[in-house]
Amino acid sequence: MTEVKRKPGRPATIDKQTAMQSLVELFRAKGFAAVSLDDLSETTGLSRPSLYRVFGNKLSMYIGAMDAFGAQVVETAVPALHADDDLNTALANFFEAMLTIYFRDEEVAPGCLVFGTAPSSADEPAIQARLKFGIDQLDELMRTRILRSAPACDAARIEVAVSIASNTLIAFSARAKSGATKAALIEMGARSAQAVSSILDS
Repeated sequence: MTEVKRKPGRPATIDKQTAMQSLVELFRAKGFAAVSLDDLSETTGLSRPSLYRVFGNKLSMYIGAMDAFGAQVVETAVPALHADDDLNTALANFFEAMLTIYFRDEEVAPGCLVFGTAPSSADEPAIQARLKFGIDQLDELMRTRILRSAPACDAARIEVAVSIASNTLIAFSARAKSGATKAALIEMGARSAQAVSSILDS
């Protein structure tokens, strides 16, 4: 908890974690450019001075939200990829875990804060850099897991498999926003996982 000092009246305490989660949900619903300062204040319940004091400017809030969303993915979805299952099962379970994050329920899909909203604001250097970092991290995550299952596979096939796995996840957010159901995307993830395994086995 962070105490925000005010000259008059009683000092207020801010639950930074709760406020940041509110920012994550706001930014992944509306993106960076469409969010106003009034939106930021209303969704967190904080005045503009308090927002700036705790989180910095709007860009800092968005970058912080991207990082918070990434931490959520690492905590709740990545363990499925690292599990001691065969690669096909691990990938399918990881994709399903990611879709659980992307969908609030079976119908409502805010999608991915990073891959779903950052591309439209990638003309902002800090956002472009964070987006590239996210893609690079995803590729490395997939590469490490695939190599664990196929250490003797040639490099070219490994990279094809990495591309399929990473691009499947990146595509989920756009497809969810377009109206694809969670069940349909889980099936898509299962087919992609099977394709990756087939490439390595061929």
